[in-house]
Parts: sequence; structure tokens; C-alpha cells
Amino acid sequence: MKKILKIFCTILVIIVLIFCSLFVYDRITINNQYNISEKNLLIPIIIYHDIVEKDEEVVFDYMQTTYETFKNQINGLIKLGYKPITYKDLIEYTEGEKKLYKKSFIITFDDGYEGVYKYAYPYALENNIPITSFLINDKVGTPGYYSWDEAREMDKSGLVSIYSHSMKHDNYDKYEPEELLKDVTESLNQIEEELGHSIEKVFTYPCGLYSEEGQEILKQNGIIQNFTDSKINQSKTINLYGLHRMYALEDPTWKIILKIEYRHFKYES
Repeated sequence: MKKILKIFCTILVIIVLIFCSLFVYDRITINNQYNISEKNLLIPIIIYHDIVEKDEEVVFDYMQTTYETFKNQINGLIKLGYKPITYKDLIEYTEGEKKLYKKSFIITFDDGYEGVYKYAYPYALENNIPITSFLINDKVGTPGYYSWDEAREMDKSGLVSIYSHSMKHDNYDKYEPEELLKDVTESLNQIEEELGHSIEKVFTYPCGLYSEEGQEILKQNGIIQNFTDSKINQSKTINLYGLHRMYALEDPTWKIILKIEYRHFKYES
């Protein structure tokens, strides 16, 4: 019995030492930056929709997130060494023009809800971090959605990137490829016209619905595409025309980290 206990304690000590070593190594290398060819980085893209003030306003946890939850999630990730980046950073990284931090991630908001302007934008300003908003053109300025004036204000801050979530938020997996291309192109062109400058061609599929034919025609026209499939982007297999995104929901930071690592191993090709 004593021998078994001794073996168990030895194994436990070894496990603790391994974890401590990994933690120390992680802290030492936390600010390291890498080219795409140097290291297989995990690059999660986190999805939010609307930010609200009170718990009572949350009807569906994938659609509304309280400001307190959002703030705690992002603050927690940053404290653990995660660095918020932009799609421009990601594009330049994949093209070999820029290095990324060891732990980089993108914060995104779908639909263009007013809560982005009211809560997420001030948070970005206060903490000097970049966020991305995908708007629905036909919803801009309607009740519950931010206006073009507010979009321009956020854009001018240099911290909020605004891209396309389509003209009218339809089921685009049912569209002919040419119809999809027309819709997305019109959406991106209008955003550029309203903001007064060119933007990266980035599009997120409403409800994550897409067809392979539609994906291909957008790719041929250089349009970066976001899925909603809860997978994690890995630099060794990253595809700008089929980027993976995951929900944060109401999860505490530690659970988000566990999901990132779990999905890394689950979907690693």
C-alpha cells in the first residue's frame, strides 16, 4: 500500500512540475511574435451580436451579451496574454508581411446592433483595442441598429473595422453564386461610400449559411469569408476564404480557453 501511495505521489509531483514548467514557459514567451511559417498559432475569432446592460435583456445567449460579461471575457483573455488583432493584421500575416503575437484573437459583432456603438465601442476606446462589426446594410439606422453617422464615428476612431454582413441578411446558401456576389459587392461598395474610404473585402455569412459554389465565386473575387462553425483557425491550415468563428456566449474566460484548446485537438487536420 505504501509503495502504491509513493508511486502515486511521485506521479502527482511530476504532473505538477510539468504544468508549472508549461506555465512558466508560456509567461516567458507570451509576447513573442511569429511569422506564419515559424509556428502553428491558434487564432480564434470570437462572435458577439448585441451588447446589453442588464441580464433581463438577454433573450438568447448567442444574440445578447451583458456588458459586464463581455468586459470580463475580454479582460480575462487579455490578462492571460491574448492580443486583439484586426482582419488587416490577419491578412498581412497570411501574406507573410506581418508577425502575430503567440496568442492573437479577433473580436467580432454581427448585424450592427446599437449595443455595439453604445457599449463595445466605448470599451474599445477605453482599452485601446480593435474590434470588428459586420453590418446589415438595409438595417443601418433602423430601430435597434446603429446609424451611418455612428458607423463613421466608430470608423474614424481607428479601432472599429466595419465590414459586410450582406445587404438584407437572407439565406444565401439558396442564392445563385452570381446573386450572392452581387449582394456582397453592393454591400461592401455602400460601406466604402458611406465611410469615405476603401476597406478590406471581408464578409460574414448570415446564420453561417453558405454553398460551396457561392464560397468559390467570392474567393475568385478576393472576398474574405467568415463561417460560424465553432472551429479554431490554425496558421498551418488557415484559409481566408473560410475562416472559423466561435461563440463566447456567457462562458467565463477559463471555459473559453478550454474550448479553444479542445477544438484545436478535435479539428486538427
